[in-house]
Amino acid sequence: MVNPQDAPEIIGRAFKQLLSGRPRPVGVEVPPDMLQTRAEVELSPPLALDPEPPLDEEAIARAADLLAKAECPVIFVGGGALDAATEVRALAERLTAPVVSYRRGRGVLDDRHQLSHLLPGGHALWKTADVVLAVGTRLQLPLSTWGTDDRLKLIKIDIDREELDRIHAPEIGLVGDAAAVLGRIEQHLRRLQPMRADRLAQSRALKERVAADVAVLAPQLAYLNAIRDVLPDHGVLIDELTQVGYSARAVYEARRPRTFISSGYQGTLGWGVATALGAKHALGDVPVVAISGDGGFMFNVQELATAVRHRIPVVVIVFNDGAYGNVRNMQKGLHGNRVIGTDLANPDFVRLGESFGIGAHRAPSPEALRRTLERSLASNEPALIEVPVGEMPSPWQFIDLPKVRGA
Repeated sequence: MVNPQDAPEIIGRAFKQLLSGRPRPVGVEVPPDMLQTRAEVELSPPLALDPEPPLDEEAIARAADLLAKAECPVIFVGGGALDAATEVRALAERLTAPVVSYRRGRGVLDDRHQLSHLLPGGHALWKTADVVLAVGTRLQLPLSTWGTDDRLKLIKIDIDREELDRIHAPEIGLVGDAAAVLGRIEQHLRRLQPMRADRLAQSRALKERVAADVAVLAPQLAYLNAIRDVLPDHGVLIDELTQVGYSARAVYEARRPRTFISSGYQGTLGWGVATALGAKHALGDVPVVAISGDGGFMFNVQELATAVRHRIPVVVIVFNDGAYGNVRNMQKGLHGNRVIGTDLANPDFVRLGESFGIGAHRAPSPEALRRTLERSLASNEPALIEVPVGEMPSPWQFIDLPKVRGA
């Protein structure tokens, strides 16, 4: 921006980019001298958004045919499928195809559904899948670490054409709104008999097997189940880079889209409290809970003042192990127990919360967390809950998963 008269056009372009195609942040840099300048400015009307690209009906027909002939079709969903939950479920049930979500796509298909699988289940399905339909996802972990081969046919749906060839070029790339594209594919498959008994039985058996495997995360599961028991289906959980947060990505039961909010592959330590404030302010009466570790929480502890000043009734749960626990575990397990710079000198979190003027509590067990969270949400006031914890089983065995196919 070189003069104040540029402002309307620049802001207009920013909002056009913000709202067209794949939603994303847009930055506008305003030099300090421009902020101090006064001038007559002619406001301009909003710019028209970019039109949605026309659907490639021929490619959609080919994709539907490929899915119809597949013996082991699997659907992976990401953040680009959040507004296509109805269409994802319809297509999954038409094909009797498992649906896998991780981080951004959680809740697109209710995790209680017999075809819904989290990351560990997705890893098992990847090994035998012959056709994978990726909806609004980079498919980063499967494509970069789980392996590919000539038997695996990939179909990608994305509103952003540039995303289609990222990491691995698909057999068929479909540009467009996920709901619209999925709806057209499902129309081509109406001849199929939905909910095949054999595939449903396989999906249920896999869910049971994964549930037995992840039971080793008993400490994290106990706390996550306590939160799940209290939060209603539409309640929102904000994860963080902490042992309970990492575990949540692989085991927490998300029931609706946008009820599990994750920083995704960026891995932003300390983002939880600030994100919870924004989510709660936007959602109004919807309960919002953020989980943090003690290290990450201290990155943004000052935002408790924002919660108080603007009366934003979020609940922040701090799992306190006195360390950057994940890094300390890596130092012990991967670097010969050479521990440095990961132990923390923390404040008394309950007294800290009280000093900000919010309700602050200590919950030393999952049952205590359940009771305290229930009271905190009912109060409709900002609240901080400290949960003292020790070392926990590593969740990375269910996230950092090995290659299962390809040379």
